[in-house]
Amino acid sequence: MPLKEDMTHDGVIEYLTDDLQKSIRMDVHPAIQIGNGEGGYFAVPRLVLCYVDFLGALYRGYRGHGNIATSVKAQAFIRDFMGHVDPLYRKNADLFYDMYRHGTVHLYQPKTFSHRVSRRFLYWLAYKGKREDWLNFQARAIRVRHMEVFDWNDSVDYLPISIVCLYEDLHSAIDYYKLRIQKEKEDGRTDLLA
Repeated sequence: MPLKEDMTHDGVIEYLTDDLQKSIRMDVHPAIQIGNGEGGYFAVPRLVLCYVDFLGALYRGYRGHGNIATSVKAQAFIRDFMGHVDPLYRKNADLFYDMYRHGTVHLYQPKTFSHRVSRRFLYWLAYKGKREDWLNFQARAIRVRHMEVFDWNDSVDYLPISIVCLYEDLHSAIDYYKLRIQKEKEDGRTDLLA
């Protein structure tokens, strides 16, 4: 079912459920490669964040000029909907999007950042595991939390993401988006629908 400009609240909810979330299950879940210890580290964020681009465009709308999908709109979706699932998305939305979306789409792998004043580097760390997990990393056991920057040493920090959490959080964010649309319908408003 294509998304149409004249959709009702119910039509949008049906579209998000029957079309978009089904597409995410069919496209992203196989890329996680559950049961395989390796794989999916670049594909999953790339796919998820391209869906977020689309969702950001739906959420923020289009006024007939400029790009339909933009980083600003995607980051707003991350903050407002994925941030409802895990508050760390609100805190790190811009950094996460720039590192894992622009990096994997334009540079093959997530971007690395350096701060000119502090001379600190921020690296990416994609893993396949729980929201809070122990990893064997550079011959050390470390505790990580999905979307929480951690200090590695005097000059290096990391932003870890669990590709499993990323996939699940996208579904949860869409479910929350659908709830907001349903509530809007019940309140007789059309802000999100517009």
